[in-house]
Amino acid sequence: KTMRDRRIHESGKYMFSVGVYLLISLLLVTCSTQSSGDLSQQELVQARSKVLLISFDGFRADYLSSEHTPFLQELSKNGARSEGLIPVFPSKTFPNHYAIAVGLYPENNGIIGNSMVDTVMGKSYSLGDREQVENPNWYEGEPIWNTAEKQGVRAGTMFWVGSEAPIQDMRPTHWKSYDGTLPDSARIDMVLAWLGSDSSSEVDFATVYFSFLDSQGHRYGTDAPQTIKALQRVDTLMSYLMQQLASKGLDQETNIVLVSDHGMHNVSRERVVRLDSFIDIDRVRWISGSPSVTLNIDPSYRMQAYQELRKAQENGAPFNVYMKQDIPERFRYKNHDRTPDLLLLANLGYTITTTDRLDSRPNFPSGGAHGYDPTHPEMHAVFMAIGPDIVPGSVLPPFEVVHVYELLTHLLGIAPAPNDGNLETFEGILYD
Repeated sequence: KTMRDRRIHESGKYMFSVGVYLLISLLLVTCSTQSSGDLSQQELVQARSKVLLISFDGFRADYLSSEHTPFLQELSKNGARSEGLIPVFPSKTFPNHYAIAVGLYPENNGIIGNSMVDTVMGKSYSLGDREQVENPNWYEGEPIWNTAEKQGVRAGTMFWVGSEAPIQDMRPTHWKSYDGTLPDSARIDMVLAWLGSDSSSEVDFATVYFSFLDSQGHRYGTDAPQTIKALQRVDTLMSYLMQQLASKGLDQETNIVLVSDHGMHNVSRERVVRLDSFIDIDRVRWISGSPSVTLNIDPSYRMQAYQELRKAQENGAPFNVYMKQDIPERFRYKNHDRTPDLLLLANLGYTITTTDRLDSRPNFPSGGAHGYDPTHPEMHAVFMAIGPDIVPGSVLPPFEVVHVYELLTHLLGIAPAPNDGNLETFEGILYD
């Protein structure tokens, strides 16, 4: 058999396994309106595989289990997965979703945090500031939807970081401003409508994003019943998505790449650092919060503040403090104009705060947090890929999120823009 024949054969095996599992789960699977048997082999060879990129914010790598996510666990056996997806620093939502979209580290893509300051623009950025979120001047590099559209591949984005801004004066064919009230199933239905349309607006690449798992992890912690229930909701949604793919005849031509941005770790009031115990916080500008606190400090006080914090670290305080120029190279974070004067990084499980905040919020901190050193396994996210171009049953060691962009361009058959990723990361999971 040719390699393409083998791909088609394995694709059929993969969808058969998914169908069996759906029946066992007592979920109704609608028969496909057009199966691969309705197409000639020549037509299959000529067809472009579609790609659907899905993110469940805060899906820690070890959340995947037969107990809480049985459908996903079974699905992973028919595709590829990694032992962990390593976030960029800081291990927070906006830096990692944008790093996935452009394949660049934060110091090369401009999104160095959920909150930032740009002294050249004279503006501040935060994830709740709609004007700045939609301002293209914050976003550097070329997002995957632009790479696709430039090469004649239409794209649709559902709430992905950066997709609400006209980066490079471009928009994907379909895009949506973030609306947290839009029901989960409606998001899936809309994205699959984009992928399955017979009109001139049909897309071959789409993204969809969900935040509820991250929200429950923050509020209740990693092992709380509410977080487990959210994981089960993820599993149900993925089951629904696979049913709908089959019912629309998209199952044999769509590669699904499922990712997250970071993991989660429990925090408590027993593990806190009161920043005002060491420095005068009225003389610093607090830019981003715990556990990776960033500060801009007037030059007249900068060295004194650093020395006080350094002394506290040497005396056993549970954090590491860095001046901008001394931030570890491995973070790929310091070489951007937006990188603040000082970084204070808490040890795993600790929260950096102030006495006033602790006194005014008796239940803070609690639940879970992320933003710690990405090397901690607790910060690692989930990665799965399944579809006609993915070798079933393959497992990768942990890899960084910046490589996902190269995988997406490969699956779409388009040339990547300059990026920090490497397609060789996925050796063994892709058909030649």
